[in-house]
Amino acid sequence: MPFTVLSLGGPVAPEGEEILRAAGIVSLSTGPYPGKTELLTLLAEIQPDALVVRLIERVDAEVMMASPKLKAVAKHGAGTNDIDIAAAAALGIPVLAAVGANAHSVAEHALTLMLALAKDLRAQDAFVRGGGWEKKAYRGHELRGRTLGIVGIGAIGSVVARLAVPFGLKTIAYDPYISDAAFGPHAEKVTELDTLLSRADIVSLHCPLTEETRGMIGARALAAMKRDAVLINTARGEVVDEPSLVEALRSGGIAAAGLDVFAPEPPAAANPLWSFPNVIVSPHVGGVTEEARRELSVMTCRNLVALLEGRKVDARFLVRPA
Repeated sequence: MPFTVLSLGGPVAPEGEEILRAAGIVSLSTGPYPGKTELLTLLAEIQPDALVVRLIERVDAEVMMASPKLKAVAKHGAGTNDIDIAAAAALGIPVLAAVGANAHSVAEHALTLMLALAKDLRAQDAFVRGGGWEKKAYRGHELRGRTLGIVGIGAIGSVVARLAVPFGLKTIAYDPYISDAAFGPHAEKVTELDTLLSRADIVSLHCPLTEETRGMIGARALAAMKRDAVLINTARGEVVDEPSLVEALRSGGIAAAGLDVFAPEPPAAANPLWSFPNVIVSPHVGGVTEEARRELSVMTCRNLVALLEGRKVDARFLVRPA
């Protein structure tokens, strides 16, 4: 009897599908953000051996228990905040994450948001499309000579630090859970978040969502930032307290924000952030370039096949409860 893998939120890339097919695995998928009731019915009906988590609100104990045959849950990405890791551990179901597969893609996206804000690209694009052609009013800036503060210097943050070098940025980083050696040659370690916030001209978030980081960038943290500083978030929306960010932007507490992630997702159509001309946004696409999508799918499917076939999986891809 072949194994069955169900991808929640859409199929994996063709390269990943080929890996599953070559292993004799039946691959099925749902549409984006399936409702829980319909999902539980589907799981009970097809009883997949593994789940690939893409676009879904949350995989909790009830979802995992709906398939008596479930042997593994694999995140099509690195962040596993949409999976109940503790429940999976209690049920004896291993959880995989595609650690590092889309690091370069997200790092590039963070830098793109920085550049778009520094060069005022949103307003300039609209100005020219509206028939404008006046350079005297332009107030763009260079990144050169500015201080970039990275919160979380793991797989993504370390790539951001490396890519920042050619732009002439001075990089400082805060990460209390990583060794000094991990900061590498491109980032100066700071031991307090407040120190980073007060020194940085650009604060870029690359930390995982945990109970400790949830709402970490709130009113107090935003008040610690420079008034002309920029906040970039390509991590998780819940790391930032959005009402506090709205107030900081409204009052001039910070200069601008570039956001790829929100809480909740998708965000409300009437989100007050949309009203600010100094905010540029994207729909959580930092890690889903075509190149990253392929790498995520290949890594996810290779690890799933190995696990289902009883072969060893590198420990760095296995997620354990905090």
